[in-house]
Amino acid sequence: MEPAGRVFARDLAAARHTVDSGDGRDGSYVVTPTGAWCRRLFIVGAITEQRGSGDVMQARIADPTGTFRVTADWQSPDVVETLGYIEPPAFVAVTGRAVLMGTGERANATVNAEALCVVDRTVRDIWVLATAGATLGRLEALRCGDGDERTATALRLYGTTSGDIQKMARMVQTELASVRPEIAVGDIAPIIGRDILLAALDNEGGARGIGVEDAVAIGVRSGLSARDARAALEELLAAGECYQPASGMIKLI
Repeated sequence: MEPAGRVFARDLAAARHTVDSGDGRDGSYVVTPTGAWCRRLFIVGAITEQRGSGDVMQARIADPTGTFRVTADWQSPDVVETLGYIEPPAFVAVTGRAVLMGTGERANATVNAEALCVVDRTVRDIWVLATAGATLGRLEALRCGDGDERTATALRLYGTTSGDIQKMARMVQTELASVRPEIAVGDIAPIIGRDILLAALDNEGGARGIGVEDAVAIGVRSGLSARDARAALEELLAAGECYQPASGMIKLI
């Protein structure tokens, strides 16, 4: 599977062109002004709004440069359910497919989510640093004009000028200004669903315990998808870490 690319919200929102992938299977690339060729994306930002019901959910996820429009439908039921448990504002990470609807100035870029989970500020900051590096690399290739065929195509599609490149570089500066100076990669630990949920449920609920749906919601807010939170809950029950004092209720041992 092709690695997911990284772009800032303003870059994706400014996309006006697509290029056929040529493989006949995975659709077109969305080409952005910074020269990114996007089919699958990995984005991190603050979810500020979500709406929808049933099999379709929509959300707005913001970074300091703008807002990503994210959709999820019946093809990604775990994302739809997970979104329903999240209360904005919250940092989230999303992997999904880049889609461009319409043409010209009316073009509208969205991310069709395939996976989504709550993260913390550290993950967001590390994503900013990685995305800034990738963006600056593309801008340098545009400036020099000696990049590969994809760089040449982006220059042709957008008629990019040196002034445009300077404006896009300032966009990157805006993002970098939001990163905490003490950020450290070592702050991130591997996600083990069972352990995360067990820690999150500690001291939750009274004598009767806590509702199953409330337990899943706590798992989602702790960084699990709804599906993973339910699986972790089943693991805790099987391991004897908790039990069901009544139907629909969970209580830690």
